[in-house]
Amino acid sequence: MNKPPKLEGYDLLSKKVYRILKKEIIKGSFTPGSKILEFQIAQQMGISRTPVREAIRLLAAEGFIMLSPNQGAVVRTVSVENIACEVINKDGLEELENHLNKMENLLKTGDSIAYSEVDLKFHDTIVNACRNNQLIKMRKNISDQAQRYRISSLRVAKRLRESFAEHRKIFEAFKERDSNKADRMSQKHIQSALKNILKKVIEKEDNGKS
Repeated sequence: MNKPPKLEGYDLLSKKVYRILKKEIIKGSFTPGSKILEFQIAQQMGISRTPVREAIRLLAAEGFIMLSPNQGAVVRTVSVENIACEVINKDGLEELENHLNKMENLLKTGDSIAYSEVDLKFHDTIVNACRNNQLIKMRKNISDQAQRYRISSLRVAKRLRESFAEHRKIFEAFKERDSNKADRMSQKHIQSALKNILKKVIEKEDNGKS
């Protein structure tokens, strides 16, 4: 990381350090797996280690940093699921479960459009749990463009049931507060959806040739 500016004033130094470190992590100045050294940051900023320690604690609470007895503060691989899984509250979990129940009921009807709308709400609940307005806005823009492809994917044979099983595993990971599992299950879900979208595209092209 380039040397950050020295901090002055008494307006909660820990918050200022927190904002700077968070920005640097998001920019990639700190790579996943790298250590955040209290004494080094404090020295670079010209402050004591106490506000740095508090800033690291805040970043750990948000999932940006992992605190390990052996390694100290280590930058985590940041994903929406990593962060949301650790900060989602009881209401958020109940909302996810409600969406999951609706999706299960829609399996019986085979209504891929209605299912896709609840599917979208399920993932929006996860993003909203991060409480990051920029991330929420980015997600909405992507979702609006991707919704038609999501519906196409769900029309592939047996995909609705597979999709529901994947969402259940994601929900279970959130319920267990297992952020790594939540991230893994979400990645598998995305890969399955992309595979089925590609299958639908190929089928369409083949039908167009015949």
